[in-house]
Amino acid sequence: MTPEQVLAEVDRVMGARWEWGVADCCACAADVFDAIWGIDPMAPVRGTYNDAMGAYRLIRDWGGFPAMADAMARIARLEVGSGQPGEIGLSAPGNAGGPDGRAMLICIQPGQWAGKSEMGYVVLPGVERCWRAA
Repeated sequence: MTPEQVLAEVDRVMGARWEWGVADCCACAADVFDAIWGIDPMAPVRGTYNDAMGAYRLIRDWGGFPAMADAMARIARLEVGSGQPGEIGLSAPGNAGGPDGRAMLICIQPGQWAGKSEMGYVVLPGVERCWRAA
């Protein structure tokens, strides 16, 4: 997967206006990953929330954002990644505007991770953990 291919999907998917459960940080990162690899890491929770409170409840019910991200990766049979283009990752706490200051991101190229913002996306320097297609 080239950085150009990943960026094209990021532009296509993350250009939409923010909408909980449809175009938020988790949904968009999973949509890009699915478009690239044919695997939807978010499949088990699609359609289960449509507002911020629903997202926070979902994350709480899974034991927190890191536990939920790990569980989704495990269910999707993803492997631990190394920060390569097309991998999906969980930002470190305080590095994004999502729950707990975290977000799900997609690696554009090593050291550049795209995350959904209100009207597009932002590029952040790294993640706490990441996964790749097996």
